[in-house]
Amino acid sequence: MRLYLSLILLSLNLLLFSGDKNFVKYRCPLNIKNGYSSSFQEFRSNHFHSGMDFRTFQKTGYPVYAISDGYIYKIRMVKRGSGRGLYLKHNDGNASIYFHLEKFENNLEKILKKVQNIRKKRYFGNYILKIPLKVKRGDLIAYSGETGSGFPHLHLEIRDKDYFAINPFRLVNLPLRDKNLPVLKSIILRNRHNSLINGEIGENFISFKKSNNGLYVLDEHVVVDGNFDIVLKTYDIADTGKRVAPYKISVFIDNKHYFNLSFNRFKRDDNNQLGFVYDMFYSNSGSYFFNLFSQKGYELEEKKILLNNVYNNIEYGKHKLKILVYDNYNNTSTGLITFYKVKKPVIKVSDINVIKNKIDFNIEKLQASLSDKIEIILYDNNDNKLYSGKLNYSNISEKKKFLLKGIFDNVSFLDFNFFKHGKLYFNKRFLLKEIETDDINDIDFETYINRDEVFIKVKGFNLRGENLALELIQGHEKKLIEPEFSTSHIYFRFKALNSEHNVFLNFVILKNGIRVKEIKKGLRLILLNTEGIRTYFNSGEFEAEFHTNAVYEQKVMNVEEKEFDSKYPILSKQISLYPYNFPFLDLVYYKFKKNTLNPRQVGIFRYNLFKKRWRYVYTTYNSINKTFATRVISSGIFALMRDIYSPEIFFLRPESRYLDKLKRLVIKITDKGKGVDDNSLKLFLNGKKNDCEYDPDRNWVKVEDLRYLKTGKNSIEVFIQDYAGNKSSKKFTFFLK
Repeated sequence: MRLYLSLILLSLNLLLFSGDKNFVKYRCPLNIKNGYSSSFQEFRSNHFHSGMDFRTFQKTGYPVYAISDGYIYKIRMVKRGSGRGLYLKHNDGNASIYFHLEKFENNLEKILKKVQNIRKKRYFGNYILKIPLKVKRGDLIAYSGETGSGFPHLHLEIRDKDYFAINPFRLVNLPLRDKNLPVLKSIILRNRHNSLINGEIGENFISFKKSNNGLYVLDEHVVVDGNFDIVLKTYDIADTGKRVAPYKISVFIDNKHYFNLSFNRFKRDDNNQLGFVYDMFYSNSGSYFFNLFSQKGYELEEKKILLNNVYNNIEYGKHKLKILVYDNYNNTSTGLITFYKVKKPVIKVSDINVIKNKIDFNIEKLQASLSDKIEIILYDNNDNKLYSGKLNYSNISEKKKFLLKGIFDNVSFLDFNFFKHGKLYFNKRFLLKEIETDDINDIDFETYINRDEVFIKVKGFNLRGENLALELIQGHEKKLIEPEFSTSHIYFRFKALNSEHNVFLNFVILKNGIRVKEIKKGLRLILLNTEGIRTYFNSGEFEAEFHTNAVYEQKVMNVEEKEFDSKYPILSKQISLYPYNFPFLDLVYYKFKKNTLNPRQVGIFRYNLFKKRWRYVYTTYNSINKTFATRVISSGIFALMRDIYSPEIFFLRPESRYLDKLKRLVIKITDKGKGVDDNSLKLFLNGKKNDCEYDPDRNWVKVEDLRYLKTGKNSIEVFIQDYAGNKSSKKFTFFLK
């Protein structure tokens, strides 16, 4: 019965996409049992993948067939990206698009040559056929290839009458049945507002453990006392064994459906939804981190329910969060997350009396009925444990005296640790010695930001929270921030008071409620708002420009200077704009102003924190104001550098030592900086110029025109330069029998 209902739903889905009650699934464009290597709406660095990719076994030349009746109305020829492609309009109103082709069928190939001759360009872009070419379902239209970007494969897109991309898996009759279940790897939990996750603030990474039959559970329980954002790391395994994006993700809390994301259809403008769907810092092609929370402007998610409000409003106690991940063949995996919602304990201790062999104190108030266990621990000044015991109360409403006996040399701190299901979720520390302010000369802290909230996590400060306060000064506004507590830190939480970039943090040391010392620190913040105005940030030679709709809800960024090693000469400060995970939805430019003798050699580089290396990002140069600029989709660490390295050229050994058996020669060319300028390539075989192209995916030049080869000594000369203008040339000799 369940299978029968699934088939009915699938049929309805197909009718919805086709707009035709007599719709029959399209045929597969290839006749090989090859499988697929990329799915619909997968993450790319600045867009969604708008079709599906068919594997062609690292080979080219497979016949490509029309998936349905219609007519070819446009052809395409570009050097990078989609390469050689054609566009086919079908009788049902949909269109199919085929990219990375090696060549067209004969009639189209003649048209291609004619357009190239007329426009005097090999890569002429798009051409609309004056007389569309009529085709029937199954007609040969082209041959698969490796043109444009990527290794050999066939990219197929299907567009509806409004030119929205629709999921080909729902429409095309594919030759193989994928039986692989999606894989759930881990989650990231980010706290919101004053909540703690397992007693801490920041990012909490928790791995899934596979149980059976596609069921995944967390390695540990989760204890929360407020709301949070959840990010899921998951992927599907295609029939080819390659990691691809799943089709659908649904989230349930206590069996009620709150979140639904399915990859069915999107328009070109939806590419700015990329950062709503995917976490922009952790995601890459093959590793997908999905934001499982609705946000303002998030159009692709269907439920539009703010999960933060759900977490806030559910009752205290045990809850089940269930995540269902589907692939395009309806294979489903389930992730189960048990979490406990608790309330922060309240404890008030007074009249602490320390004698050599005993300590007594009063608990005036205790509210911790949701705790499973409360520990009492004594520490010396170096955080060495001197005593550990259990408090046998969870609620105290009237003053109650407690006595701890033992030899407590140099005792300094009295801690109360609160546990739920074995997880420490709250800590409260009391100072047993008089505060020594002379020893406090600095405050060490780290900054964590989630959306519009800034968290200052104080490190290594062992005094009571009552001994520390934070005075926030931003422009003409001032605010006193009270301390809050995690299991390992005192922290302060605030929102920006205004749009002033310079923020002063005045840490105030208190003794019996009186200020005895102040330690001044600073931050530089950028407040991004939704008021329809551009935001600018300047710091010396660096400038950031955020257009009016860069974000759909107010967010804040922290600007810092970093220092990472680089093999390139660094011409600017290294600028970090944090956090790196949320997307910019409108134009955002990072710029460096520098007067340099050779601007062509200079570019903006971005630091990869995972691979620990710098990589060039596309840079434009304004010669009037001497400014280098790059457009960014999400933030990171950037610097202006000089590319001084020439391309490196290597000759790969010929595949055969015999002239009559040799089919091709391969020259490897790599560049460390701005990249190889393939338009500058010149190659001579035995003194004769050879017409060949550089392949940036494989970093090689494939020489296939071998008519000038001879027995005996042969020579190849290669001349190339990179986009920085650094030139290289090399001559190789080899012998053939």
